[in-house]
Amino acid sequence: MKVLIYIAWFGVKAWNIPERQVAKLRERFPEIDFLHESTEAGVFQSIPDVEVSFSSRLTPAMVEHAKKLRWVHSSAAAVEGLLPLRELAEHGILLTNSRGVQAVPIAEQVMAGLLVLARRTDLTLAAQREKRWIQAELCDTGWPWMLYGRSMTIVGLGTIGTEVARRAAAFGIRVAGVRGNPGRDKPAFVDRVVGPDRLHDVLAGCDILVIAAPFVSGTRRMIGDEELRLLNPGAVLVNVARGQIVDEASMIDALGSGRLGGAVLDVFDREPLEPSSPLWSLPNVVISPHSAGFRKSHWDDVTGLFTENLRRYQRGETLINRCDARAGY
Repeated sequence: MKVLIYIAWFGVKAWNIPERQVAKLRERFPEIDFLHESTEAGVFQSIPDVEVSFSSRLTPAMVEHAKKLRWVHSSAAAVEGLLPLRELAEHGILLTNSRGVQAVPIAEQVMAGLLVLARRTDLTLAAQREKRWIQAELCDTGWPWMLYGRSMTIVGLGTIGTEVARRAAAFGIRVAGVRGNPGRDKPAFVDRVVGPDRLHDVLAGCDILVIAAPFVSGTRRMIGDEELRLLNPGAVLVNVARGQIVDEASMIDALGSGRLGGAVLDVFDREPLEPSSPLWSLPNVVISPHSAGFRKSHWDDVTGLFTENLRRYQRGETLINRCDARAGY
């Protein structure tokens, strides 16, 4: 059996699979011929003979060229926009992803960003570097505030959203979740779960809105001016999903007017975020460069998940994290 490894992101070395991970796979599966490619030209040369593709992205032309391809495993959790889902579905090619691998680091990033806003660690760190004692500046102006006793709505109560909810509940935050199948078992640390049709019900009176939903046609611009107005005055918006789920212009207006008290943003409408964006200079915004899911053990975990799925594939067993290519997740 031949397996294509094509995980290459130009410009960011950390998102390219390290050679040592490819070597690990070759050691674990000596009977498999792994074809490691880093260019599109290399993929077109290798893909006609492969049965499995372990990839971050593919094009429709690549899939059309892959006459023996039976299974694609995405090295990312997101598959929409990275893989040709329509072509995969039409050819009956099995699709799995790396859902869950990034859940804990992203959840920690969410809590870290909220704590920056609540405890104003941006001000205290700046003052520390300048050797300034800012007790009055902090305490005489209504800062800091507490996460304890707040209400949070998580749009997308999947693997990431669930880990966010787990940590939020530990801080004493009341959590409501929105997911496509609200009837599934509710985590004990979540107070309420509803479907997308009742989104407005759980936005009303919300202090912290976390976006962790997949980006598909149904979630594009899901959060706009109308939805932001339902939140409590001074609420905080957190987006660790995709920038296109939120109407960025409405969010910026709400941040500037004070209707939104702050935002923790790892994703944006256009990336990299343009230097001219007003988000850079708003004092109530915490920005990270679409990096919330990364950590030192990232590739160990991604390769470990693929290893388990490849073993299952060899044995004819059900694979982990099967996706519906037609649904986009």
